[in-house]
Amino acid sequence: MKRLSILLIVGFSISMQRCEAEGTQTPAEAYRAVVKSADLENYSKAARAYRKWSIENDPYRPLYHFTGVESWINDPNGPIYHEGKYHLFYQYDPIVDGMRSKRCWGHAVSEDLVHWEDWPVAIWPDSKHDKAGVFSGNTFIHKGRITALYTGNVVRGHKETYGMLAWSEDGGVTFRKKMVMDDLQRPNRHSPVHWDTQVWKEGDTWCQLIGGTTKGKKQGAAWLWKSPDLENWKLQRNIAPAVKHGRGFWELPYLLPLNGRYVLMVGAGNPYWIGDYDAKRMEFTPQTPTRSVDTGHYYSFNPHMVDDKGPNGSERRIMHGWARIGKPPKTQGVPYWEQAHSIPRIVSIKNDRLWQEPIPELQSLRYDRQSLGKQVLSADKPVQLSSVQGDALEIVATFDRGSAKRCGLIVRANDEAEGTKVWVGADNTFGIGKCPNTHFLKRDDPVVLHIFVDRGVLEVYCDGVAVTHKCFASEDNISVFAFAEGGDATLTDLEAWKMKSMWE
Repeated sequence: MKRLSILLIVGFSISMQRCEAEGTQTPAEAYRAVVKSADLENYSKAARAYRKWSIENDPYRPLYHFTGVESWINDPNGPIYHEGKYHLFYQYDPIVDGMRSKRCWGHAVSEDLVHWEDWPVAIWPDSKHDKAGVFSGNTFIHKGRITALYTGNVVRGHKETYGMLAWSEDGGVTFRKKMVMDDLQRPNRHSPVHWDTQVWKEGDTWCQLIGGTTKGKKQGAAWLWKSPDLENWKLQRNIAPAVKHGRGFWELPYLLPLNGRYVLMVGAGNPYWIGDYDAKRMEFTPQTPTRSVDTGHYYSFNPHMVDDKGPNGSERRIMHGWARIGKPPKTQGVPYWEQAHSIPRIVSIKNDRLWQEPIPELQSLRYDRQSLGKQVLSADKPVQLSSVQGDALEIVATFDRGSAKRCGLIVRANDEAEGTKVWVGADNTFGIGKCPNTHFLKRDDPVVLHIFVDRGVLEVYCDGVAVTHKCFASEDNISVFAFAEGGDATLTDLEAWKMKSMWE
C-alpha cells in the first residue's frame, strides 16, 4: 500500500506537470474559472471533474458523504423535494480570485438523494443586508417557485442581522432577494431578528421559528414570528418557556410534527424533546427528558425536507446534518477542503423517542457483498475479519453481548488491530471511540450495529440512535476486527459491502 501511495503521488505530479507543459487548466483551475457563473451545464461539468479528480488523489475525501466542491462547508440549508428533484443548499465558502469567499449558499440537486449534481452557487453575499455572509435558512414553495428565508449577516456574530426573502424564477439556478425583517425588530438587544429559521404555513398565515435568547440572556429561546404575506412579520412569543437548556442562546430551532406528536430540536449541543404543541397558545410542552440527536462530531441538523417515498407513497421526514470532521491531513497537491454532511436520515417517533435511520437509497452504492457467520469473541483478543477490508464500507453486525463489558468492531485498523472502535456496552451505551450515546435495548437483546465507514467519516446507527465521528486514518488502514472487552461475546452475524462513489 505504501508503494501504491508513492505511485499515486508521482502520477499526480506528472499529470500536473503535463497540464502546465500543455498550457491546460488543472481541475481546480477549471472549476474556479466558472465558480461565479450561472451557466448550469459548464458549472456542473467543471465541478464533477474536480470532485472525481480530488477523490482519486486524496485518500481522506469521502466517497458517499456530501462535501463541498472545495474549501469550507457547514450547515445544510433549504433542503427540499420539488417536482421529482431533491435540492440541497448549504453554507459554502468557494475560492474566488484566490481567496475564500464570504459565506454563500452552495447548491446540489439529486433524483435519488444519493447521486448529486452541482448547480451554480445559488445566493451570493452581494447586498448591504448580507454583505458578511448568506447565513442559514430554509426553502419552501410559494406561487410555484422555490422560495427561501435566510439570515443576512452584516456584523460578525449576532450583532446585526436581517431576515432575507429570496425566490427563484428559473427552477433554483439563480435567486432574487429582498430584506423583509429589519435588525431593529429584534426581540431584545441580545436576540437577533433572524438566526436560522424553520418555515411553515398555518392556513393563510406564514410562520417562522427563529433562534435566539430571552431578555438578559437568561435562557435560549425559539421565537415564533407570523406574516400574512412573507414580507410583514410580527413577533409572537418564545414557544418553549418550559424548556430550560443551554447557556442562553439557541440556534436551529425546529418544531416537527411526527406521528401525531411534536419534536422540539434546538442547536445548543444537539438536544431534543418530544411533547405537545398548542397552536392557539403557541406553546410547546415537553413530555420526555432531554435526549441527544447525535453525541458525536455532528451539528446543524436540518429536518426540513419531506418527500413521498415512504411505504405506499407516504411522507418521509428527512434530516440532513453537518458532520464536523474538520480539516483532513494535508495531501500533497490537493487543494484545501474541510467538513462534510452526514448521510440523510429518515426521522420519526418510535418508542417515545426520535428514531433515526439512514436512507435506504444508499444501498445503490453497494458492491462486493461479504457474509460471515457466528464468531465467538474471547476477552481482549480481537479477531481479524480478513474478508472485510476497505476505507469505504457499509457493515451490519449483530452481537450477543454475553459477559462482555464492551464488544464491537475495530474499523480503519492496521494489522495489529489499531484503529477506531465502534462499540456497544453492557451499560446500554454505544459509540465510536470516546463518543458515547445511549441505546434503549434490554441487556439480553441482540445488538445490531449499522456502520458506515467512509474514509474520513464514520457514522453508526444502533436501535434508532446515531453517532457521527471523524476518522482520518492512514490510507493503509483498511482492516476490520471484531472484539470483546472484560468478558466474552459473540458476533452472531455480519454482512458487509464495499461502497462506490456517489459522484460516479
